Amino acid sequence: MAVVSGSTGPYLDYLDKEMTIQGILSAFCVAVGAAAFDRILGVKKADASGLVANLQYFSAPFVLAAIISLITAALFFYLQRSKLAWLHGQISLAVARDMQGIPTPSDANSLEAGLSIGNSWALWNCYKFGMSFLVVTAAEAACALYAAILSWQISWLITIVPFLIAAVVDLILLYVMNRRDNPLPETTDLKRRG
Repeated sequence: MAVVSGSTGPYLDYLDKEMTIQGILSAFCVAVGAAAFDRILGVKKADASGLVANLQYFSAPFVLAAIISLITAALFFYLQRSKLAWLHGQISLAVARDMQGIPTPSDANSLEAGLSIGNSWALWNCYKFGMSFLVVTAAEAACALYAAILSWQISWLITIVPFLIAAVVDLILLYVMNRRDNPLPETTDLKRRG
């Protein structure tokens, strides 16, 4: 029984470190979004520097889109942290049951099931979505600076484009990762034969 708890220790440590990273990413996104809102959109025009005044006037849609994207990324990083914490708890509970010789109830995960969940690509979907929203944030910030520097008012409609591109990429990633976790029966049969 001690072998079970010792063998899962490194993986549980890894999950703990990943939860810390997700917490840091989430806090970073919220802090940067709040700072951008305060320093760009919260400044009175009389007190604003030239760049901030241009960002307020010419780039407000992009600045707002970047802040919304940052907050959305923070939400996905928080959800990823929650998933990892749940998995950490499931594996820890399964190890405790194994060490005490307590059978696993039908509504609980066994150690093997917990490790199988930990090995799936789907476990990291929220992290991938969070990263794609960070890319959207970078694209919106670049558009905001471009519009502010050129003093060029751009339609609110253009701010949606990075979100749509990220959504398409995320859907493709979801499909590909789901196929890796759940291959078609024909592919599995071919791998066994080959």
